[in-house]
Amino acid sequence: MRELVGEKEQRDIEKLIVKILRDLGNPEPPLSLDAVRALLTLDLKYYSSTDVSPLAEFAHRIKVAGKQLVARPSLILEAVQKAKLSGLWLPDNRRIFIDKEQPRLKHRWIEAHEIAHSFIPWHREFLLGDDELTLDPTCQETIEAEANFGAGRLIFLGDQFASEARDLGPTFSSIQTIQRRYKNTLTSTFWRFVEDRDPQAICFGLISQHPRYPDIGRGPNGESVQRFIVSHGFKMRFSNVSADDVYALVAQNTLWNRKGPVVEGRIRMIDANSQPLDFILDGFCNSYQVLTYGTAVS
Repeated sequence: MRELVGEKEQRDIEKLIVKILRDLGNPEPPLSLDAVRALLTLDLKYYSSTDVSPLAEFAHRIKVAGKQLVARPSLILEAVQKAKLSGLWLPDNRRIFIDKEQPRLKHRWIEAHEIAHSFIPWHREFLLGDDELTLDPTCQETIEAEANFGAGRLIFLGDQFASEARDLGPTFSSIQTIQRRYKNTLTSTFWRFVEDRDPQAICFGLISQHPRYPDIGRGPNGESVQRFIVSHGFKMRFSNVSADDVYALVAQNTLWNRKGPVVEGRIRMIDANSQPLDFILDGFCNSYQVLTYGTAVS
């Protein structure tokens, strides 16, 4: 989703991240989000998608994409469920709310995402506004992509993650090693490893259903692929290759294991200039989706 974030916005968010980390003393991983919230004077509260009483007193202030979520506190439960909120940030109160029914492993990412909304200055105007711009779906998508970008740069400590990742080999085992150090989810670590370890390297990451067991990882609408993540180098050379193309190759190299290492092999793809290039596949199933890392053979 980084492509939705403009270059200027990326630079501005990077500057904010650098300042936050500097003010925290440039900490070692894993980053303490408690320390970040203390620095930014943010409060954290939990609610449940079945019990939103902690939100009741703020119901009239809650907006999604600049639009008031609900006019009457008595309707907030229905409104939160309809909006499928996993977390939210209230600028006036400098308070973050997280749905405690979300999987525990996702709490750290949700919290970082809402923290990013709080320190990206133009997001306050978006969340509090109600003009045609803030209500535009494209604008909303961009704002969420910016918050995701900020969250990723924050919990992976700016450029430190990429620097450490380059000291490791391009394997799934390396992704697991650095995931244990940073204490972020395997999926978010996988994503950052593909995009940030070496942007010029030719590599990709595929998040998909298990080709041998479709009940593992199938999308809500039956889709086989959830995300196709590529490095800048891959994007420049293989603009002709789609996620479905890669999934078909992954399926041919998938083992019958239901979890753990499930993808291994070597494939050949033809680039946009009709030149062949071989890739090593290395994939892992975390029991609810398959993460496949593909890196070009040099």
